[in-house]
Amino acid sequence: MGIFKDLIKKLHNSPSQDVSLESVIGERCVVTERIDNFAGCGQVKVNGQGWSARGAYDDDTFEVGESLMVVAIEGVKLICKR
Repeated sequence: MGIFKDLIKKLHNSPSQDVSLESVIGERCVVTERIDNFAGCGQVKVNGQGWSARGAYDDDTFEVGESLMVVAIEGVKLICKR
């Protein structure tokens, strides 16, 4: 098991990982699960990959099918706005 933990840690901390994460900033995405910041839910698809997402403003809600722009990343969530 130690080998797998080391590999995951190495991949998680690799510079190429950071570059690929940051490359989604400014990209368009499509809402695949309603984004509701109060309920703490939401998913989008960007460049063919699914991501957890939230709106940029506290009272944001977005419906399935809406096209948004990724403006930031916080932890493992994309922050999006119209």
